[in-house]
Amino acid sequence: MSTQVYLGIGSNLNRDQAILFALEKLRPLLADFKVSPVYESKPIREAEPDFLNLVVGGTTEQSLEELYQSLKQIEEQAGCELMMHNSTNFGLKHRVDIDILLYGQEVHTEPCKVPRHDIQDYPFVTIPLNDIAPELVHPILGLTVGELYEQMLPHIPEKRQVKKVDFDFNRPAPDWHENA
Repeated sequence: MSTQVYLGIGSNLNRDQAILFALEKLRPLLADFKVSPVYESKPIREAEPDFLNLVVGGTTEQSLEELYQSLKQIEEQAGCELMMHNSTNFGLKHRVDIDILLYGQEVHTEPCKVPRHDIQDYPFVTIPLNDIAPELVHPILGLTVGELYEQMLPHIPEKRQVKKVDFDFNRPAPDWHENA
């Protein structure tokens, strides 16, 4: 049985390449694949470089546990690299982060929390999710993503604003392998 899922993708390390890599690996996992525009956002930890974020959606035959493991494998395949920014060494960081935002209308705490709180808490998730699924109803809050977006928009602090960026989705993805 197919389940509608939405995933958040973010990267602030080798950003364009990480996004392209994630999309290439996710396409075979999801039918009816939808991709939001890409947005740039400031990091939560201010010393880090800016992030690129987007949301993808589609249907999967995988269970929540299987999907979670598939996403962890993609993150591992993308590898890690040393993050140095403004003379600060942040150590080894994953190039890409992929989070399950929604898995159907289900509510879970294991293997991850779904629905993910990022949907109502972070503009870098709410805004791209609104781009591809404004009528989607949050399984706990009972509000549509469009309603959450409208409530959030006037209250976004300056340092949490997101900016849509031009992104060339047609470039080839890097050929990263585990432990790259």
